[in-house]
Amino acid sequence: MSASAVEERPVAIPAAGEIEKSERMLILALGAFVILQLWIGMIGTSLWLDETGTWWIIKDGPREAIHRALSWSGQSPLFYLIEWAFSRVFGLNEIALRLPSVLATLAALWFLYDIARHLFHLRTAAASTFVFLCAGSFFAVDARPYALAILCITAATWALLRWSTTNRAVDAALFVAAGALAAYAHCVLALGLAASILYAVAIFRKEPARLWRLGAMVLAIALLSLPLVPELLHFYSTRSAHTFTGRPEANEILTGLIPCALTGGLVILVWLAMVIRRDIDLPVEYRHENALLAGVWALFAPIVLAALSSLTDVHLFVDRYYSCALPGQALIVGILIASIRPYAVRKVLLVVMGVGAILGQGKLRVTSHNNDDWRSAMELLHREAGSAPVLVVSPFAEGAGFDAVNDPTLRDILFAPELRYGMPPGAIRLPHVFAAKEHDELEKIAARLQSEPRIYLIADKPDRSYETWLAGRLARHCTSAPLEQPFGYVWVARFLCEKH
Repeated sequence: MSASAVEERPVAIPAAGEIEKSERMLILALGAFVILQLWIGMIGTSLWLDETGTWWIIKDGPREAIHRALSWSGQSPLFYLIEWAFSRVFGLNEIALRLPSVLATLAALWFLYDIARHLFHLRTAAASTFVFLCAGSFFAVDARPYALAILCITAATWALLRWSTTNRAVDAALFVAAGALAAYAHCVLALGLAASILYAVAIFRKEPARLWRLGAMVLAIALLSLPLVPELLHFYSTRSAHTFTGRPEANEILTGLIPCALTGGLVILVWLAMVIRRDIDLPVEYRHENALLAGVWALFAPIVLAALSSLTDVHLFVDRYYSCALPGQALIVGILIASIRPYAVRKVLLVVMGVGAILGQGKLRVTSHNNDDWRSAMELLHREAGSAPVLVVSPFAEGAGFDAVNDPTLRDILFAPELRYGMPPGAIRLPHVFAAKEHDELEKIAARLQSEPRIYLIADKPDRSYETWLAGRLARHCTSAPLEQPFGYVWVARFLCEKH
């Protein structure tokens, strides 16, 4: 064959349909790998601190669950009753407690896919759903109400979009029901409803009749949520227990606005490079109202919580409280990925995002869900400490003094992780924060430890004040004997002492 014949041979260019199919298959494969690593791989690991609170709330039945949800967490019992029901079917274990969030996230993925398909197109829907899967995997296996709230918000948004095109009463009713349930799942996360409401206002700004109906629907949600006013007041009155982050720095705010942190930022940088190269393809479906929905959904909750944290003493700029923005942020990043014309670039970004999520949240980086391996730490103490004294520091901020940790109504919840995995027989309970002003109580404890051959200390805070106090108080006859620390944020200290 001549050189000219080789040069004239036509190059096979994949059809657009083949590329779309290949991209969907890639996303399905990557999604399955993310679920395998971050859902199945994490669902049976140790409960982290707040999850042990869920365990304590539901462990003694539905009546106690309702009372404890209201009195301790100040939250609606909705999520906890669901947790109790699952524990009745599957047992009171880690997997059963996390299954409701797994199912809620699966449903939220479907609603988000249909929202993106309705607003944009299939390519954007697939990319956005995958981004949300990567960004929301922590909440998917979290025995806390955040995944349920996100599901209710995505369902409410989906219902309002349907109502905007059908004007059917059933869609309006679905929006009201899902919107109210979002507030009952978690009142702070209900901020995520703002995006769909503003979208509908923009769509119907020239149709007074539809605007009146929309107002009636929003009013119905507000009226249904009135029983939550005491919850909000309780949340505010106990704000010091939630105020552990301080005022957010600029880099923290930026992280809160971009899903998947570094990989999400990489998508934005690559998209800007593609804009400069004019390799961007934004279809006609990208209307201003659609962009408004995605933008407000992505930004509203983080900005509101950042402003509250900066201007007031309500410091709630924490990822779980602005997690209601994740579907909107996934929509934004999905739009950016889908609009990049070269398939090879899109493919690389999708792979990087999946791998980044696994490396950031999977077993290569953390020992267990949220890196609180209470189970392994308590197993070590049971193996090694035996009946030796174990100083147990309350991991909850509410356990601020000896009066709190000795209060019969608080003793259990303030030490929920240790109770879940077996309180040591020689446990000595200590307040959350080392309090030098409670000198007499500390001296009583030190006196009890003088003749002990071994002493242990367990906590989940970086503050080592108790360890320093113990080392100084027992310095004459005790030496620190370091332990391996494979327990994430939880740590155990050991002291070996000479008998007098």
